[in-house]
Formats: sequence, structure tokens, C-alpha cells
Amino acid sequence: MIRWGILGLGNMAHKFAEAIKEVENAKLISISSLSKKKTEIFSKKFNIDERFKFNRYEDLINCNEVDAVYIATLNNTHANLIINSAEAGKGTLCEKPMSITNEESNLVFDKLKKSNTFFLEAIAYRSHPQTAELINLISSKIIGKIEKIESSFGFSVKNFLKFIPKHRLFNKKLGGGSIMDIGCYPVSFGLLVAKILKGEDSPLKYQLTDSKGKMNFRGTDDEAYTKIKFENLFDLEAKVSIKNKFENSSSIFGTKGMLKIPSPWLPNKKSLIEVFSQDRDYKKEIISKYSIYANMIKIASDSIEKKKIECYPPNMTWNDSQENTKILTEWKGYI
Repeated sequence: MIRWGILGLGNMAHKFAEAIKEVENAKLISISSLSKKKTEIFSKKFNIDERFKFNRYEDLINCNEVDAVYIATLNNTHANLIINSAEAGKGTLCEKPMSITNEESNLVFDKLKKSNTFFLEAIAYRSHPQTAELINLISSKIIGKIEKIESSFGFSVKNFLKFIPKHRLFNKKLGGGSIMDIGCYPVSFGLLVAKILKGEDSPLKYQLTDSKGKMNFRGTDDEAYTKIKFENLFDLEAKVSIKNKFENSSSIFGTKGMLKIPSPWLPNKKSLIEVFSQDRDYKKEIISKYSIYANMIKIASDSIEKKKIECYPPNMTWNDSQENTKILTEWKGYI
């Protein structure tokens, strides 16, 4: 049984606490927040023992009864907390983005390699059976040679910004903006497909072109677009927004057809992939035992029990997280 603690008690922490109930070999025992009020409300809701309620992150990280931590704090704090958790010998699941600069990313992985502790960036769709089935379809070459991918993630925060004008999404210092908050989804999707075709250990060559976006007066990007040309493979067209709702789908175009994933980022227990090929068109249904976040918690807990330091694809590998950060940083630099 892996005993988990949560750092930061925002929206994702609540989703984690609900999802972990599905996982047989994982249990939430500890929480930490800089807000005493949040700690009290959360502990009552999820029945956290008084001994394991903390208002300093380091106290939870150094708690001997905690095996692993889930980092759900603000984006700009992730890298330091991963390093602190690794130094304490704790397995770590960290919300995306795991860092907001390449320098931070390099420091994190230098520490992880030295400490030999488990780490997974929490890009949950990568751990869902739908993604494994997508790999099978691509590998079968049912749509021939892949030529282009279109992938989007957009939502609107206009309504609640009237009440929270200083929200983290619009704060440059906190790692806000559409690219850093949700750009990891289409970019990691492109990386996944590229590595299926190229091979996990083969170096990838890519170039960002046509990058553009819309900045707001706070200095963060509301919306952004880029084309990534993966050399000798395909082009990825990625667009993200925190001001406008998009279709939020991914389509893979090949010489013999197309694959469309209607819900790539948050698939339910029952999801589907639409297949359009020269032979026939059909919908491939995927059934998952666990919900989206529970899949990720299960895989992380299994890996920690087996003393692994990272997960296998299609989960986010350490190399995936480093490449993802590198591309997001470059994309942001063009806006």
C-alpha cells in the first residue's frame, strides 16, 4: 500500500483525493497547504488524521509515514518541490508543467537521477487505455504514413475572472498563460506519436514555425498557435486558449485515412476513437477500469511498489517531460 500526501489543496487536489479511492494499493493519508482554512476544510471532507495535517510543505515531505507526494501547487513552485521530495526519498507525481524553464527542468532531472527516486509528470491522458489503443492503431498502419496532426485545447475563464482578476492563469510570475498551462497537451501528443514512429530512444529533430499568439495586458498569453515540423515524420498543428473554448480534439491524418480522438485529454471510463480508412470507417470503443486520474495514480503506485524510477510509454517518461518543457519554452519565446 502506497501512502500518499498532497501538497497544495486547490481544484486538482480534490480530484486526486476522489480518484485515489478507486485504487486498491494507494491511500491518501496526509495533506499540506499554506492556508490553514483550506487544510481544515479538506481534512474534514477526506477524513485526514490530525497528525498528518501540515501547513508547511517541508513537514509533509519529511513525514516518515508518507511514501509518495502529489504536487498540486502553483506552477512556479513545482521544480523546487520535486527536488525537495526527491531529496527526502519520496516518489513524486507532479501536476503539469513540472517546470517552467529549461534550467529548472535540468536541475530537477539531475537531482532525480542522483536520488534514484520515482517521478511522473501528471499528464493524465497518457496513462489512460485510450492512449494505448491509439498506439496500436498507429502501429497497425491502418491510416498509412502519418502526414499531419491537428490538436487543440481551449477553454474560457471569462466568467470567473470577473471575481478573481489576479488568477494564476494570468500571472506571469506564477507560470500563467495558455502555453504553460495547457500547451503540454497537444505538444506531448505530438511527441508521443513521433516516438512511436521514430523509436523511444532515437533522437528527435523538430522545428517550430508559424508560432503566434495573443498577449494580454498582464504579460501572459491568452491564446497561442504553433506548427512543429518533426523531421522526416509529420507536422503538428497545435493551438491552445484560456479565453475561447475549442473542439478539444486531436486528428491524425495519414496517406490512407484519418484517426480522430474526440476526447483526447479527459477520456471517460468508456471512450472512443473514430477510424476513417480506405477499407472501412468505424468507432473503436475503449473501456477503462479506472477513471482518468485513478489510472495515473494506479500506475504511479504500482511503479513505486516495484521500486521503478519512471514509467514506460505511453505514460510520460522523463525524456518526454524534458522535451515537453523545451518545446513549451521555445513556443512561449516566440509569442
